[in-house]
Amino acid sequence: MNLTFSLFKNWPLTLRKRHKVLLIRDVFPLAWPIFIELLCVVLMGIISTILVSRLGQSQTAAIGISDSFTYIIYSVLAAIELGGTVIVAQSYGRRNSEQALDQARQTITLNALISVLFCVVVLLGGKSLLEIVAYGAEPEVIHLAEVYLTAMALSYPALAITLAGSGVLRAVGNSRLPMRVNILTNLLNIAFSYPLIYGVGDWQGLGLLGAGLGVSLARWVGAFIILAYLAKNSRFVIPFKLYFSKFSRKVLADILGIGIPASVESLMFNIGKMITILMVAGMGTVAMAGNVIAFSIILMINIPGNTLGMAATVIVGKRLGQNRPRMAQQELVLILVTSTILLVCSTLLLVPFIHYIALLYTTEESVIDVVVNLFYMNAIMMPVWAASFVLPAAFKGAKDVKFTMWTAILSMWGFRICCGYVFGVVLDFGVYGVWIGMFSDWIVRGMLFTLRLLNQKWLARYFRDVSR
Repeated sequence: MNLTFSLFKNWPLTLRKRHKVLLIRDVFPLAWPIFIELLCVVLMGIISTILVSRLGQSQTAAIGISDSFTYIIYSVLAAIELGGTVIVAQSYGRRNSEQALDQARQTITLNALISVLFCVVVLLGGKSLLEIVAYGAEPEVIHLAEVYLTAMALSYPALAITLAGSGVLRAVGNSRLPMRVNILTNLLNIAFSYPLIYGVGDWQGLGLLGAGLGVSLARWVGAFIILAYLAKNSRFVIPFKLYFSKFSRKVLADILGIGIPASVESLMFNIGKMITILMVAGMGTVAMAGNVIAFSIILMINIPGNTLGMAATVIVGKRLGQNRPRMAQQELVLILVTSTILLVCSTLLLVPFIHYIALLYTTEESVIDVVVNLFYMNAIMMPVWAASFVLPAAFKGAKDVKFTMWTAILSMWGFRICCGYVFGVVLDFGVYGVWIGMFSDWIVRGMLFTLRLLNQKWLARYFRDVSR
């Protein structure tokens, strides 16, 4: 705790000395490829949203609804990937490459199997699920959402392979290949989606269905590249036939020991987000479209925070694998302060241009007004974001998953949903009230996670394992 307070107290002096070296030597080499990767993903996502938004409000709202369900599936797959990433990083930090290799191939196989199950569920019952998720939305929007979700479901196994494979590569220090694969995947997404949406020559295209198929085709290309690299590289080789080997109960227990709490956290969090989407869906197509566009733009702002959060998971896992908890605490404080500064700066840079950015998505003034107002509200709350989301990502690298799970559930259901309902529906503030509920969630999360950082209880699982 004294270490944490001293770092905050002497931040400018400390940054000029050895902690600046830590950022440059340890954090930056891992973080910059992740930043480029996320930047390209978000930019391509924005371009994809712009392409679809030109089809109309209903298509834009349909993507928001179907994506709210896809985020749940993504969160489960990402949680399994997280479990694998942490244990691989710790094994690799202990220089146990054979164990890391076995953990890596089981992580990828498990994620792929779970994704196939999700794919079948969506293909068989997607319409029923969307009618629940988007209760109150217009029938046309629900139909379009079903079309898009069905096309997206075809890419779930590819998404699972790419997520798990990328996580494994980052855990062993290779964040450049995932960056390159994601850049290529997103470029292919645009290359495939545009003609599939709008057609070529006399062919009129497939509209929203084309957008979903473009994403699926691009994701499968990325998945095959990841598998091919893992099979052919000279440093960390996973032959393709190994994916069909038996699972180890111990490895599965280690993966799921982190993955299940993280999955529950993400599921409850994203189900909560779906409920807020449901609230917004009942507020009309303008509010729904403005909500989707605003989130798309804000993803750009959050890139520095998400980058450092992903890097923190690997760095903390590696440091604890090396039995260096003091170094892990130092680097986490540095990452927290750095990410907060970067998030505030990225927000301020976009404030003067937000109206023009919104014009890239739509020319409807009613929707643009909603987007601009939501952006300004988000800008005020940006200093809280890093403590709310970067810290729990780092804590998971120390296997401190149960605390982050219960905190996320409490803040989501006790504040985001309740406050969102009160302000958005009862007090009739509309979509702005729903966002007030979201900000109350951030504040509670940030306070609890910061307190855990200061008292260093996030390292309790590590010290318990070491003492055995």
